[in-house]
Amino acid sequence: MFKKLMIVTTVTMLTACSVIKDYVKQPDVNYKSFAIGEVSMDRIELNPTFNIVNGNAFSLPINSVTYELSLNDEKMLAGETDAIGTLPANGNKDVSLSLALTQETLTSLQQLLFKERKLDYQIKGNVNSLGLAIPFERSSTIYIPEVSIADLKVVNASFSQLDIILSVDVDNQNDFSLPLDDVNYSVSSKGSELFKGALNSQKITEGKSNLQLPLTIKPSDMFSNVFALLLSPELPLHFEITSPLFTKSYDQTINLSSFIR
Repeated sequence: MFKKLMIVTTVTMLTACSVIKDYVKQPDVNYKSFAIGEVSMDRIELNPTFNIVNGNAFSLPINSVTYELSLNDEKMLAGETDAIGTLPANGNKDVSLSLALTQETLTSLQQLLFKERKLDYQIKGNVNSLGLAIPFERSSTIYIPEVSIADLKVVNASFSQLDIILSVDVDNQNDFSLPLDDVNYSVSSKGSELFKGALNSQKITEGKSNLQLPLTIKPSDMFSNVFALLLSPELPLHFEITSPLFTKSYDQTINLSSFIR
């Protein structure tokens, strides 16, 4: 009896699948856009978006989306979403995935990222609806932004305080913006830290952009008095800029004799 029931159930399921395939036009899945979500020292979130087009005169449920992410031809993660919603009749729906690269993955890629300055990725999977598995795939490259020091400007100077603006040019070769939750920077002289600061919630737009890093240092930390400063007015400075996507160091010596009042 049980064996007969299983046979009937299997035949019914196969017949149903056949009917679905005969009467349901398979939706089309097209790549739409790519974005990077959260970016921090221990997490980078990738957000690809695909557009699903339903050519049927009736709505279709999206039961789930299965996906797989590979970086430089190495499989990094795979998963499946919950039910996403319904495709409207003769309409379309955007579906965005949230793929998180955590500290363990990032550690293995860190040397490659800073050496090669780019990362090839492939996202593929299936949109599952009414027993249909509709494939999608996207392959492209993420480029690490190029960073250079554009200018160093002293905006205010005295023996007690030196205000500096460090101008940093950033070239983003990607076709999407890069968010940065924090950009940390510091300045030191002869091994002594003089200042450290941070910029939060930064966004690097496509193409070339500029970051202005304000710094305040105290020459009195390096010179015992004005007379000592006048005898040796040159102040060697070492700048360090770190972020989840790039690092940059810069050295410059400032002659303070023309600034100190």
